[in-house]
Amino acid sequence: MNVVLSYGMGANGTALLLRLLFEPATRPPELLPDLSNLIVITAQTGDEFLDTAVMVERHFYPLLAARRVRTVQVARAGHYERDGITVLDDTREPILCLTSGAYALSEELVTTATVPQSGGVRKHSQKFKSWVIDQWIADNIGDEPYVHVMGYDVSEPDRVAGDLALGLPNKIPTHPLVDWGWDWDACERYIYDRLGVRWKRSHCVECPFAFSVTKGGRKRTIPCLLAHPHQAMRALEMEYLAVACNPKQGLLAGKQLYDLIATWPGGPILLDAFQRHLDGIEWAVYDVRRGFGGKAGDAMARGSTGRSLHALVTGTRAEMLARLERAAGLLGRRLETDGRHYRVWWRRRSLYFPTVEHLLAVAPAWAHDKTNPAFPKLWRNGLNATKQLELAI
Repeated sequence: MNVVLSYGMGANGTALLLRLLFEPATRPPELLPDLSNLIVITAQTGDEFLDTAVMVERHFYPLLAARRVRTVQVARAGHYERDGITVLDDTREPILCLTSGAYALSEELVTTATVPQSGGVRKHSQKFKSWVIDQWIADNIGDEPYVHVMGYDVSEPDRVAGDLALGLPNKIPTHPLVDWGWDWDACERYIYDRLGVRWKRSHCVECPFAFSVTKGGRKRTIPCLLAHPHQAMRALEMEYLAVACNPKQGLLAGKQLYDLIATWPGGPILLDAFQRHLDGIEWAVYDVRRGFGGKAGDAMARGSTGRSLHALVTGTRAEMLARLERAAGLLGRRLETDGRHYRVWWRRRSLYFPTVEHLLAVAPAWAHDKTNPAFPKLWRNGLNATKQLELAI
């Protein structure tokens, strides 16, 4: 029976696998003594910090290669599931940690002018990690039973429960860290005892959870961004475009990473470079419309949301600002700015649902035109309700 270990390159997965390598008594009973049936698989999102790749290549892959453990790296191939997955590497002598992936999560976020969710279901994690690994397993293991080892620890009962509830008929889930009573600190200590290395947290550069105040995330993550400005640019680009099209956005649960970096020693230097970068790229004037549904019985409770995003014209930054200013005059509206973003509002959402909002925004020409399937109906309903409200007032 195959034993598949999902390796996210963080402290949990690293400590778990190290103990299985060095302490045979801790291994699942299905794991052969020579580890020939062990498959270590990583889904590369394309946005992992380079420091993580260096740690894995320097300290961890040599251990797997010495024991000839099958090591697989996979990635999402495109935006749609029909695009499938890409197998980046499948070897028993791993050398390179291919964190660049194939189709990066940041690419998807930029082309859709959105930021990752900071609450609720982590859809992007499912799309770029869980789904990718499940596809590889379906292609390579099929309907055969297999043991799936996950690195959730004792502080993550909800994630363990979610994994147990997936209901895959041939999957036998196991969570050794929970069985051992280990949390993240215990994993970090074990790695240091074995390798003499303080393992860094593994996450994408744009992960909102990496900036947690209570867990010291900002003290770790901001210095990493400053040390890798080319990767920091990805997060700043994504956030800038999303906020331009929706001022309620922001990487940090509605607040902006840009503002946080500005308060950090050395941060203004990075932000100056970012502004110069923005000056040298193509820009667009976007038409952005949103329809908001309501919930029955509560006019102040928002339901589903649909959006239409369309680039009207492209050019230099100065040209697009001039176009937006002219549009403001023709529409009899005011050109609004928060100092970094420029918008002209045609309609603002009301306090009551259903409703709509409609604006023109100037931003880098990265986003693709897209209309959500739910948008037409939500727009019609919201627009009718808004007009009725205006007449009543």
